[in-house]
Amino acid sequence: MKTNLASLAILLALAVPALAEETVTIPLAEYQAIIQRLDAMQGQMSELDSLRQRVEELESNKALAPPVQNEERKHAMVTEDIDILYNTVDALETKQVRNKLNFGAELRTRVDSYRVKNYTSANMNTFQELVLSGVPPVEARDLANSHHESTTDNNNWTNRFRINMDAQISETLMFHGRLSMYKNWGDSDDGSSGDMLNDWNASHWPGTSNLWVDRAYVDWTPSGMPIPLALTVGRHPSTDGPPLEFKDNRLRQSTYPALIIDGEGDGIVLTLGLDKPTGWKNTGLRFAYGKAYHSDDDSIVGTTFPFLDDNEAGDSDMYAAFFESEVPGIKDSLMVFSYVRAQDLPFRLGDSANNLFDVPNESTGDMDLWGAHFQVRDFLDSGTDLFLSYGGDRSHPNGAASGGIFGLLSDDGLESHSGYALYGGFRYTIPFTPLNRPKFGFEYNYGSKYWVSMTMGTSELFNKLATRGSVYDAYYIQPVNKYLFFRLGLMHVDYNHTRSGCYLTEPQPSEASLYNTYLLMDVRF
Repeated sequence: MKTNLASLAILLALAVPALAEETVTIPLAEYQAIIQRLDAMQGQMSELDSLRQRVEELESNKALAPPVQNEERKHAMVTEDIDILYNTVDALETKQVRNKLNFGAELRTRVDSYRVKNYTSANMNTFQELVLSGVPPVEARDLANSHHESTTDNNNWTNRFRINMDAQISETLMFHGRLSMYKNWGDSDDGSSGDMLNDWNASHWPGTSNLWVDRAYVDWTPSGMPIPLALTVGRHPSTDGPPLEFKDNRLRQSTYPALIIDGEGDGIVLTLGLDKPTGWKNTGLRFAYGKAYHSDDDSIVGTTFPFLDDNEAGDSDMYAAFFESEVPGIKDSLMVFSYVRAQDLPFRLGDSANNLFDVPNESTGDMDLWGAHFQVRDFLDSGTDLFLSYGGDRSHPNGAASGGIFGLLSDDGLESHSGYALYGGFRYTIPFTPLNRPKFGFEYNYGSKYWVSMTMGTSELFNKLATRGSVYDAYYIQPVNKYLFFRLGLMHVDYNHTRSGCYLTEPQPSEASLYNTYLLMDVRF
């Protein structure tokens, strides 16, 4: 090894103390041992220099005596010590990085077999409605353009991969993040690059720098406040909210009840801790601000300022308040009361290249959403988890109706309408240890003619909580160990009205129905 003494001393003088200052994971004894080894190595290096000079003299005299072998052996031993010390420093640096940012991962593989009946555009789904209900665009286009009474897909496989991250930045500041990939097996329908780029080579061919960020936010809890408060800023934990953790066999994943909001959102939330003023456990009041839509020129190639507003629809701002607490006197319980105001909902839900509705992009009006959610784990020590949610909405159209049919919950954009939804269910843990205490559950939800929810981020194949009609959902969870479980499920949907999940146009009567059977494997580590 040809590292000289000066460069080694500078490296260690800078690296080792820096590590000691930035992490508490290096014991003082270990730090002192490294310094002692450095001092010893300085003497060894001096001896090595003398040995090298002696070797050069011997080589010049062609005197290959046994002492040279001893000197070479000493040289090798000192070199090995230096390598060990470098490896120690590298290991400490790696450990420091890992201690700051924690990683986890999860992989879900799922196969669905579904059948849709009476879906023709005359009595149910247009292309827009199907997409907003969660059907992939290509399948939705096929369904909307078909004149058959039913369709079946008994081999729909998907993969969902997530990387979870968190870091305790300081005593009052914490970071959370999640990256996500969710795709159909062999999905090659975008057609953006012809037949050359498809699912067989998408991750091995040059492409875009897109990275799907499900959530990325910081929680700041300043100290010394008269009442506890927290400020959450970034891409929020607004997906997979209560009570979806029951079906997903995990802990609570989101701030907001799933019946009201289940989607990826950016914004700011201020949380006030009210345990002491109310005397109730886990009590808080949240105030939230975010954007449901922002229009800019990023779809126009060569635009000088792609971040500027394109002077079409204005921004869709969202304001919300949530009060949550444990239900008094019931352990492991949760109640949440919600109110959301969405302003200036647009005709267009994407840029001009992906516009679901080929109409000018304008504001259609405002929408109010409200709800109440209750749930409890292991009610009365019975092994049964229970939940019940209610949601309501009221539209405030501004009179705009592009094309004469795209008004807010109406064709003319004039009438104001109200809707509601109910969502309830249970999960029971079977006390049978040889099968690792499996679970089975049942859920039911109903939405009225004018029900609207912000649940476009659902991980289900269909957006069931937006349904204008009834949904019956049964499932069985089989744990294998703490990392792996399987879930078998059956779902039946009866649509009473069209355009579930869409806030545009007047809903029409529907006789459509959906039957879905699925099996999934979920691994988390």
